[in-house]
Amino acid sequence: MLKKIYIVRHCESEGQPSESQLTEKGSKQAKYLVDFFSNAKIDRIISSPFLRAIQSVEPLSEKTDFNIEIDERLSELTLRTTGLPDWYEKLKATFNDMELKFEGGESSQEVMN
Repeated sequence: MLKKIYIVRHCESEGQPSESQLTEKGSKQAKYLVDFFSNAKIDRIISSPFLRAIQSVEPLSEKTDFNIEIDERLSELTLRTTGLPDWYEKLKATFNDMELKFEGGESSQEVMN
């Protein structure tokens, strides 16, 4: 039997840190996911440990009565241990240079490994 795996990026959040919550718009997006998946057969809900990812699937979890399974392997790349004002440009650069990493951070290659 074939299975479908749906990969959903977290909804709009207040920032990059792991404890960042969803914005008001992000909360609405999370509720929309319930409608989006209303005709899909859901067997499991797996999330990264980041708060924004968990909050993104909470409404779907409540609707389907499936617990959210946390998988540490879904954590995002640590770009740097201190803030970067131009973090988005730096993040894009890590996709072009898989070995590029910043102070205290990980390269894309390290994350893939």
